[in-house]
Amino acid sequence: MNLVCLIGQQPIPNLLPILHLKPQQVLLVHTGNEGSFKAARRLQKLSAQKQIAVELLNVGDAYRLKEIYDKLRQRVNSQLEADWCFNLTGGTKLMSLAATQAAADFNLPCVYYQTEAERQQQVGKLLYYRFEERRLIEDPSGGEVLLPLLTLDDYLRAHLDDYTCREQSDSKLEEAVYQALQPHVDEILCNVRPEGVKDQVEIDLLIRIGNQVGVIEVKSGGKGSGKKAVDQLTTAAAREYLGTYALRFLVTQWAQEDRLKELAKALRVNVIELRDYCGKPPLNQQDKHNLLTAIRQRMPKFQ
Repeated sequence: MNLVCLIGQQPIPNLLPILHLKPQQVLLVHTGNEGSFKAARRLQKLSAQKQIAVELLNVGDAYRLKEIYDKLRQRVNSQLEADWCFNLTGGTKLMSLAATQAAADFNLPCVYYQTEAERQQQVGKLLYYRFEERRLIEDPSGGEVLLPLLTLDDYLRAHLDDYTCREQSDSKLEEAVYQALQPHVDEILCNVRPEGVKDQVEIDLLIRIGNQVGVIEVKSGGKGSGKKAVDQLTTAAAREYLGTYALRFLVTQWAQEDRLKELAKALRVNVIELRDYCGKPPLNQQDKHNLLTAIRQRMPKFQ
């Protein structure tokens, strides 16, 4: 099977279907702008590491419907003997429309990676569609919840050109949180720094459970540090770095003001207070319970 993927700002709705469907070849459809091309190249490199052949197709302006449609149709028609499938999730709306029209022309199946209905828990499903008399019909199976497919390295390299991390943190509170989480997550990294931003962005802890990724900012400073921590967290987990699919957590040993919690909530940041922290690892049972409970609420497969 050959899989057509539309490149937009978020790579995960393309990467997960690639890993799940294991196509023989992937056609990454990107536009002429630098961001789209760089995102396509990252996915190309990741796919190549997994022995999946990748071709890039530049369709030019992301908002020229006919041009996108013509280039897609021409490329698929040149290899029509292959079993093609279209992933309609990424790209601009006009790219998706053009891809749907091209798929309809050849009566080809489509998929869509859906998370919006369960946004707070990030449980993703791959939905399947087919055409009947040029009408797009959803498969009655209701789609598939995807098994764990990602690694943290996959996630980071889908968003970043490169990164560094350290095996151990200099902060005692970070180390205590790391020790409490490590037995309960699939992966955990500390002090992750995206390449090319000097010291502007650092992720204290990054965790993965299944295909879900959480970004954790750990603050041991006083009450006034909460706003700065939220700012740091929203920068690190911004779409430009780790995309919109990363869940955000602020872990602090101080009780935070209600207005800070309201701001955090508006920015989709979960505030976790470890008020009984004694200043060194490990966390006591109450703080550990509070930490694990808060993570479980956002990442439901957390054990």
